[in-house]
Amino acid sequence: MKKGCLVFCAAALLALMLVGCGKTAQEAAVLEPEPEVIEATVVLAEETSSVEPEPEEIPEPLPEGAEILLFGARVSTLTDGKTLFVDCALLEEFAGVDIASADDAVTLGLDGQETVVSLVRSDELHAGDGFLQDGAAYVPLEAILELPGVVSGEAEDGTMYFARKLTLDPPAENVNVPVLMYHAVSDDLWGYWDLFVSPQTIEEELLYLQENGFDTIWFEDLSHVEDYEKPVILTFDDGYDDNYTELFPLLQKYNAKATIFVIPKAIGTPHKMTAEQIYELSQSGLVSIQSHTYSHGNLSTMDEQTLIFEMEESQKYLAALTGQVPYAVCYPEGTRSELSIEVAGRYYDYGLLMNGQLYNTSDDPLRVKRFYVPRGYDLGSFRWSVQEAGTSRNW
Repeated sequence: MKKGCLVFCAAALLALMLVGCGKTAQEAAVLEPEPEVIEATVVLAEETSSVEPEPEEIPEPLPEGAEILLFGARVSTLTDGKTLFVDCALLEEFAGVDIASADDAVTLGLDGQETVVSLVRSDELHAGDGFLQDGAAYVPLEAILELPGVVSGEAEDGTMYFARKLTLDPPAENVNVPVLMYHAVSDDLWGYWDLFVSPQTIEEELLYLQENGFDTIWFEDLSHVEDYEKPVILTFDDGYDDNYTELFPLLQKYNAKATIFVIPKAIGTPHKMTAEQIYELSQSGLVSIQSHTYSHGNLSTMDEQTLIFEMEESQKYLAALTGQVPYAVCYPEGTRSELSIEVAGRYYDYGLLMNGQLYNTSDDPLRVKRFYVPRGYDLGSFRWSVQEAGTSRNW
């Protein structure tokens, strides 16, 4: 009974409330829908790995190794303790080697031939490999010897040197090539005056050659002597210092070539050129430095071992100094024996006599004759000496 009353009272109270709000009981019976509940799904971003890769370890720079003579220039090397390496840029500078670099290799080119050297990390080197350090490509010294005509040896002070050795083809036969023999070029006379030709005389002769279509050439140019209409070879014996101070400026003025025969034992002594002057001349493109034997002794009285020393040591010394292996020797004061000529032929392509008139390319290349040009040799005599240049001998 009590429960029924309570329910009735609650319903009556609700009806009164709805009437008070302006709604009928019937309207109140219609319930408003419950608000829709939207479930939100929170998607958490997957965690990504943020671990940075460890930087590649850079190998320690290789230390400096021994100095070498690279085509006449003294340069430093790097070493891994077993092998010496040289900067490729030095090969380009001192030997004209063409360099083509990539990330993993460097190509060395000379005279149309190429050598490829792999570039690896300096701490992963194997035989024949090179590497990059401070932006420069380094190659092992053994790679230099793969270039055409490159030889190595040991200089007088024990330094390793690299030099170029030319392979000369025999000249065309029966071409007259006047070879002129001079010594000092100076008006400051001392010693045997007859050996001193005035600079003014030399200039007159060079001007005559230039104005009359002559070609001053080196002995290596005889391999293609047919390219010259009137070839002439100017030679200067002993390596006097005036060859640098007086002759060289005249060669530059007239763009003339000359060959100077140097005595290694006399280099740097009074009245003789220094090593620095000889090197400069050898790099000028106008002067060919060749051998006058090591000590300028009398070859006709020497035994075979002494002759070998004179020929070989002179060649090695000048190769180390200039970076070019001499291919011609001048017999001191014209003295020689059959043995000395035979020994000379083991090391050189050409051997020069003191005098003996006109040289023809069909003559023995180890007995090249020359016209002696003493002090007082007038222009008329000079013109007579060169008049047959480029002609053929009438047998």
